Amino acid sequence: MVQVITIKYRRNVLFGLVGCMLAFAAQSPVVAADIKADPALEAQFREGLDALQEERLKTAIRAFSKILDINPRLHRAKLELALAYYRSLRYEDAAKLANEVLENPATPPEVRVTILAFLAQVKRDSAQYGQKNSLKPFISAGVMHDSNVNVGPSDNIIRVGDVDLTLVPGATAKSDNAYIVNAGVDHLYQSGKRVEFGERTGMLVWQSGASFYSRKYNKFHDFNLQVASVNTGPAVLMLRHWRASLQLRSDYLRLGGHELGWFNSINPSFIWQFDNGELDWDATYTRRSYNRDIDSGREGDYFDTGLNLGHYFNNRQVITTAGAKLIKFFADDDQYGYLGGQVNAGINTNTWHNGSVYARGRVSLFRYDGQDSLFSKDRYDVEYRTTVGLSHQYKDEGDLLKGWAFNVYWERTFNDSNIGDLYSYIRNQWTASLSRGF
Repeated sequence: MVQVITIKYRRNVLFGLVGCMLAFAAQSPVVAADIKADPALEAQFREGLDALQEERLKTAIRAFSKILDINPRLHRAKLELALAYYRSLRYEDAAKLANEVLENPATPPEVRVTILAFLAQVKRDSAQYGQKNSLKPFISAGVMHDSNVNVGPSDNIIRVGDVDLTLVPGATAKSDNAYIVNAGVDHLYQSGKRVEFGERTGMLVWQSGASFYSRKYNKFHDFNLQVASVNTGPAVLMLRHWRASLQLRSDYLRLGGHELGWFNSINPSFIWQFDNGELDWDATYTRRSYNRDIDSGREGDYFDTGLNLGHYFNNRQVITTAGAKLIKFFADDDQYGYLGGQVNAGINTNTWHNGSVYARGRVSLFRYDGQDSLFSKDRYDVEYRTTVGLSHQYKDEGDLLKGWAFNVYWERTFNDSNIGDLYSYIRNQWTASLSRGF
């Protein structure tokens, strides 16, 4: 689990500051007169206002700074510059200018109140987004019923050419219950350093984490799964516009109590934010290395990349998503390598107090690189996956499980293969869990 920081302007504070600037200008005719008396100064001031409105922050800072170089007494320009500094994460500069206006005896009392509120907000944001380390442990535990633990076919008789073959006992689908645990810790280092891209300013952070996942079946222990993971990498966050990250990840897998292998990955991502939504791009490269000789042909290089669009409705009470992904796996043995594509869609809606319901659907298509060794045919698979669930967060003072979240979901996977029932299967998984971040 990687921590995600979202920075949002406090609109009420910003609008209040704008209001105080207008009030100050209205109640300070000398200031207004000083600006209007010089057409060049007034044009510079208008340029700064337009740039600030359009979030061209570097242009706004230059414009108001030039005005103050000419006339340092123009407190209206100081307040506008303080606002531009605030939006550029230059909290010390914003506070300095706002305090200069606050200390001016000519500043009206009602304007002082708004400036004090602005300074308080600057102080809070400086503490929240300045240089610091954040360590957040998390845990999730629950139970699962799996209708097809071994991902086997439903029928024990398969046809190979003109011959019917009977599978060995235990090869068909087997159901079982399991206990699941996922625990770990996320670390976030906020460098406090600003990063400039064009007109805007962002912040540089470093995100790391470590986690452990375990699924233990009651009867079929050969399918017990453990995954230990570590990840780390930088991210750049831009105010209300975009964020980008690069994560390095390593996963150690055990299956049935034996070492399965290592998966080492690189994952760049970019998220563009807009009104009521965001567009995500990400890519993954994974080197899959297996320990068992039987899996040697499955070793190889995995790539995927895709886009996902999210849109918010009804003040974020309803969230819809849709996306597509291209997949390629270069396996050492061509019969395990494939070219694939994937489309997905989903919806999440807040349906009661502290509770939500969600549904997701995904269709994946795979064309394998080499002929299947058993059937001597080209192989094509289509996988249909449906997930429906609900989540409830215990947040109220009287909640016995305050701070925890209850999650329950059902997931159905149907894999349809062109070369027979051996690779076609249906799997249903029901999971209920409690989770918490600390």
